Amino acid sequence: MRTNITEAVYSGYSCSTGIANFVPACIESAGYSVFLGHKEYFVSSDIGAGKMQHYAFHKELLVAKRKRLLQIFNGRCNNVIDLLLATDEDMILRRDIYDRTPSLTWGRGRVTLLGDFIHAMQPNMGQGGCMAIEV
Repeated sequence: MRTNITEAVYSGYSCSTGIANFVPACIESAGYSVFLGHKEYFVSSDIGAGKMQHYAFHKELLVAKRKRLLQIFNGRCNNVIDLLLATDEDMILRRDIYDRTPSLTWGRGRVTLLGDFIHAMQPNMGQGGCMAIEV
């Protein structure tokens, strides 16, 4: 199977992730939120103990962290801006998102592969786990 793997190619998107000591006012009604924009979106999730985790998907390579995220999401609702402001700079990580052409053959003999090894999905697509279950 290893000979069938295609090279990963930069998708044009990056993802910045962070964790903040932050409890939004809407925590009782929305522990998971998605804020959509043009070629970008922001996801926040309550991870307990007064902490929120966030993912910012955007169509560019980042050099700066929080300052650039605040520029990208400027004009968004306070939920996004307040969470970014509450996140320490050293708690923000940037990951470039790569993609590869999926293999048409998922198995050979008694072995069938599932998951990112055989059908990698960009995390901003929201389909990774579903793909393995649906097959």
